[in-house]
Amino acid sequence: MIKIKNLKKQINGFTLFTINDLTIDPSKKTALIGRNGSGKSTFLDILSKKENNNSVFHNIKIEKVDFTDTSSIKNRILSQNGKNADDNLSPGEMYKMILESYIDDENTYLLIDEPTSHLDFKNKEEIIKLLNTRKYGYLIVSHDRDFIERTCENIIEIDQKKFEFYKGSYDFYRDEKTKKYQRKIKEYDSYKKEVKRLNKVVEGLKKRKDNIRTTPKRMGNSEARLHKMGGQENKKKVDNQIKSVKSRIDKLEVKEKPFENKEIALKIPKRYKIHAKYLVEARKLNKSFRKNIIFKNANFIIKNHSKTALIGENASGKTTLINMIIKKENVYVNDNIKIGYFSQLNEILDYKKSILENVKKDSIYDETLIRILIANLGIRKNDVDKKVSILSDGEKNKVKLAKILTGKFNLLILDEPTNFLDINTIEALEQMLRNYDGNVLFISHDKRFIRKIADHLLFIGDRKINSFEGSLDDYENRNNFSEDKMLLDYKIAKINSLLSSDISKDERERLEKQFQRLIKLKGK
Repeated sequence: MIKIKNLKKQINGFTLFTINDLTIDPSKKTALIGRNGSGKSTFLDILSKKENNNSVFHNIKIEKVDFTDTSSIKNRILSQNGKNADDNLSPGEMYKMILESYIDDENTYLLIDEPTSHLDFKNKEEIIKLLNTRKYGYLIVSHDRDFIERTCENIIEIDQKKFEFYKGSYDFYRDEKTKKYQRKIKEYDSYKKEVKRLNKVVEGLKKRKDNIRTTPKRMGNSEARLHKMGGQENKKKVDNQIKSVKSRIDKLEVKEKPFENKEIALKIPKRYKIHAKYLVEARKLNKSFRKNIIFKNANFIIKNHSKTALIGENASGKTTLINMIIKKENVYVNDNIKIGYFSQLNEILDYKKSILENVKKDSIYDETLIRILIANLGIRKNDVDKKVSILSDGEKNKVKLAKILTGKFNLLILDEPTNFLDINTIEALEQMLRNYDGNVLFISHDKRFIRKIADHLLFIGDRKINSFEGSLDDYENRNNFSEDKMLLDYKIAKINSLLSSDISKDERERLEKQFQRLIKLKGK
């Protein structure tokens, strides 16, 4: 077992996180998640003893998978596996070979930091298979929810500088987080209700005190003294009652209101609306770099009122196609289109200005909505005045996304927008894009992100571009389940029988989803 006790990690006097007592089972496959800057990579360094710390106890071999030191990686692959790690390997091929070289050692607990960055579906699937064949455990830092769900059985979250442990998959963790949030909302509402009730009691007592009569004018001296003494005594009693109620208010356990992203709808003004049926179109599109043919007689259309995912293996031509659209190179682009382009390499920020100043410039929305949008992306109130020059790469990407989402555009083109974003920010971006009434064309290897947003798909492969009108779920259902009607009826009947039996909640939810998918497939 790995035990961490009384660990407090500080950087320049700032507390990054604290751990009172945490136990990690090295036989289990665990994901470590949290917001950007919460300390995930730092924690991996502590476990791998790159940072000396007397709060970590274990008697096992722990090793951190290193994706950064290219020369040592090649030597490791060559010495351990006898494989040739030449300079022409793609990032996906290199990552896969690196993991293979580590996974073979079953007596080592592996620490793996962001293994899926920039990987396409094919290489990601290979890595998932490698991890699932490993018998011993590991701790993975990742922002890819589908990847975590398919490779991890426990979740550790760094939330508000503390570590929370969840014994279950990512989807189980999300359910538990939702329940926990609802409990906190209920506790907060109860707390506010009780404070309001007690304050009303105080106000009532104050009015009662004010209504205690003073001495009448025609009363004798002796009677007046008695009356006055009685009034003072009554007032003192009420004062004591007021103090008692206020003391009860002070002793109430204060409940903070949980932060919640405010759902916003990004509506484009009428003057930016496009009424044409098609936005972008190409017929018999050809593109090559020297002898490398990217497209040959390729055809595609991007419809108006669509959110389209551009899917393909690395180096298949996705970014090339985006650049051709932006430059209108052998591609028809509607004259009324105004493109907002997000890329890791596309610089659109003024480093001398603040976050808020950058986003407000050329925005079509008021400052209130801009501030809400920025907060939803994980940049809190006081941080909006920070100069862009001092931000991390992840924070700069958030500002770029905010600037594009609020700009004078009607077609957003996003090239890998979720890279370097934490899960909370990715989910906030999903919400904004779903509620955006303009058009979106995006590249992503995050399947959950694609499922949540895309209603059209463009597949690049073999120098062609194939279109599919529908979601990724629709596409996978159509292509993965071509059973005949009799087999479908048999499967539906079998699942229906299982649903009527005594099964766990998780199993019931899984079967219900499968049941609905098969019913939908049967109706096609």
